[in-house]
Amino acid sequence: MTKFALTWRYASALLLLAALAGGSYLVLDRVMEGEKRRAVVLDLSMRQRMLAQRVVVLGFVADRAPLPTVRETALADMQGAIRELLSLHARLGGLQTGDLAPPNSASWQEITWRMDVFVNTARTVARQAQAGKPLSQALVRRLHETGGLELLAGLDALILHHQAASEHSLALLDRLQLAFLLGTLALLAFMGVVLFRPLVNDIVADRRSLEIANEELAKLATVDCLTGLFNRRKLDEVVVREMELARRYADHVSLLMFDIDHFKAINDTLGHAVGDRVLAELGRLAATGMRSVDYVFRLGGEEFLILAPRTDDHAAFGVAEKLRQTIADHAFPDGVRLTVSFGVAEYRPGESLEDWLTRVDQAMYAAKRGGRNKTMAG
Repeated sequence: MTKFALTWRYASALLLLAALAGGSYLVLDRVMEGEKRRAVVLDLSMRQRMLAQRVVVLGFVADRAPLPTVRETALADMQGAIRELLSLHARLGGLQTGDLAPPNSASWQEITWRMDVFVNTARTVARQAQAGKPLSQALVRRLHETGGLELLAGLDALILHHQAASEHSLALLDRLQLAFLLGTLALLAFMGVVLFRPLVNDIVADRRSLEIANEELAKLATVDCLTGLFNRRKLDEVVVREMELARRYADHVSLLMFDIDHFKAINDTLGHAVGDRVLAELGRLAATGMRSVDYVFRLGGEEFLILAPRTDDHAAFGVAEKLRQTIADHAFPDGVRLTVSFGVAEYRPGESLEDWLTRVDQAMYAAKRGGRNKTMAG
């Protein structure tokens, strides 16, 4: 998957998530705002109902008060309750619109009419009582009737309507919350499958490719590209370790160095391409003829080195002779026949790597001076 496709998927998923979050916020905010307004309407409706009952009670108190001070206090409270009742009724008329409107306009008009009759009757009672006139039983009865069960029943119906609507909204809010939760989880799952899983796969693949590339680079840094054998860099790493093991466990370890006899003549007469094929084939022969614990290195040009752990000089000499004979009998590419000269040296505890390499190198050149195609111990 291309970077553009991944970026597009990522941006689309983020846009979907943002749209879901924004949409859920707007819907929930609208529902909550409606519930706040409905809570105000419920509060005002219940206060209106209590004030209607209070006005009726204060009318009776004003009519039957044994003391003038009680009568005056009841009348003052009654006047204040009437003013507050009218104010609440007006506010409710302005608030109960749209989704907060009463179940039908006729019921609201009837309640308004009953409220007007009740308030007018209460005002008449208050004026007469304030003027010191005795209240007739008919007027008191009318106050009770207009503020009685029918008005209260209408107010209760409005309150129950708003309570039911509020419960419905809360139930809807619960369903919306669940829907938004499930939608968010579904979107996250979609993002995980469609976006993040391919992204992770690409990252893992890129990381694996990088690891493989690093392994190849490490291999190139320690392997001769022509023969596939280890190079001098690997030699320094391995030989030092084997020398330490030999010192620690009093074990044997030997070096076998060999060089192609008259290799310059092959390059000069047949060309360097043939010379390279000969070197590659020689490296293959040397590698296949050794044990799994042995290391074969190309030091450069036509010079090679074998590190043989747990091998004394006598055994190393035998290995060198066997490989020397195999090379002498082998038919190399382009009909080339060649021989090699070997030098063998076992590690002596306490000597340095340079001294050890010098001994095996001198042994190899002694083999060359002695006529080539032979093995000498150093």
